[in-house]
Amino acid sequence: MARVIVIGAGLAGLATAVRLAKLGHQVTICEESERLGGALGRVEADGFCWDAGAASTTLPAALRDLFRKSGRPIESLVQLEPITEPRRHLFGDGSILDLPVGDRGAQAEAWTDLAGEKAAQRWTSLVDGYGETWQILRKTSLEPPLQDRLPLKAILALKPWQSLQRVAQRSLDDERARAVLRYYATQHGSDPKLTPGYVGVWSYLERTFGRWTVQGGFSVLADALAQRASERKIDIHTNAEVVAVTTDSGKVTGVRLADGTELPAEIVVSDIDPRDLYGQLVDDPAAKKVRRKVLSTHQAQAAYVVHLGLKDPVPDLPFETVLHGSPAVVVRTGGQAPAGHQAWSVLVHGYPTDDVLDLLVARGLHIRDKVVSRQTSASWLAGVAWEGYRTARRRAANVSPVKGLYCVGAGAHPGTGVPATTLGAAIVADAVGKA
Repeated sequence: MARVIVIGAGLAGLATAVRLAKLGHQVTICEESERLGGALGRVEADGFCWDAGAASTTLPAALRDLFRKSGRPIESLVQLEPITEPRRHLFGDGSILDLPVGDRGAQAEAWTDLAGEKAAQRWTSLVDGYGETWQILRKTSLEPPLQDRLPLKAILALKPWQSLQRVAQRSLDDERARAVLRYYATQHGSDPKLTPGYVGVWSYLERTFGRWTVQGGFSVLADALAQRASERKIDIHTNAEVVAVTTDSGKVTGVRLADGTELPAEIVVSDIDPRDLYGQLVDDPAAKKVRRKVLSTHQAQAAYVVHLGLKDPVPDLPFETVLHGSPAVVVRTGGQAPAGHQAWSVLVHGYPTDDVLDLLVARGLHIRDKVVSRQTSASWLAGVAWEGYRTARRRAANVSPVKGLYCVGAGAHPGTGVPATTLGAAIVADAVGKA
């Protein structure tokens, strides 16, 4: 049995902690804030409740595996629910696309209605092709630790040198379809021109596995993981800022808190920004090379988030609506509200020069006089920005060259989003192994 300290109690930190505790290790969580969950938080005001960060996910098997491998099935604590409404796309020319998720035929029909059969065929063929991409990524990157070098066959199939923008231009002849594909980079705070084309695999994952939310809001997932941590006898310290990871000759010895407390450990798992970890917390010669690599990355552009409580009647929108343009704006309607009201969350991907309400009105959503509550949550951080395909090698690996140190979360491999961070936690648990 190893003594394990997890720095940060976001989704990845909690997921790693409960997995390692189930494997028989003695686990302690140190969280700087008062609440567990990170981006799985909630905002409550004036009778409304909104998800502060993540509100849905694809690849639900990753969450199911997490709960099964840490104790009882997810259904014992959380009810995953499929999102059956299409994602709405509003384009600058005024056209509207209601694009279903989880249904190949329905997607083709939606594109045919909007842009004709040829455009629909091109979209379907492109997403079909991402099926092979998914299998390669799953086998080489998402389930095992990141390899030093991928097999040549895999590299040739992935074509990492082709940007998502380039793939859109080559494979799609309708500008609206190109905008939809580019959105898979934009939603994670990256430029499609600098994002590898294989990131479009998320279009395949959504079409194949659907998109899912949680009954009662996605923040319920954080509550469920906190309960699972309690069941697994994990020692949880909130308001506990870690200021150093202590090491000796390239090996972890524990952490030091802001109040001077030293906590010994054989294993430290970091769920904080790797740039902070290697730039400020770890001072060991073994980390020199990885420090230089990680510090060469840049943070993805965070989404500016405003939560609106609205009185009825308001426009009838699906769970998620993407307002294409500059900046891209996303409206989510899955919040909880008093009778006769609606709870919207508005995410601005870009540098807003106008007020959120002005942006909505300019895109045709005239709800200014409907606002009865307005709250701003912390910007939703999105991990590492893509700056070409080599970014994948500069992102922090899950297994550090410092013995006993591991990295999870949006800034580490395999990347941002609920499925990726959950898979990263599984990689670390497998690397550490049973007590």
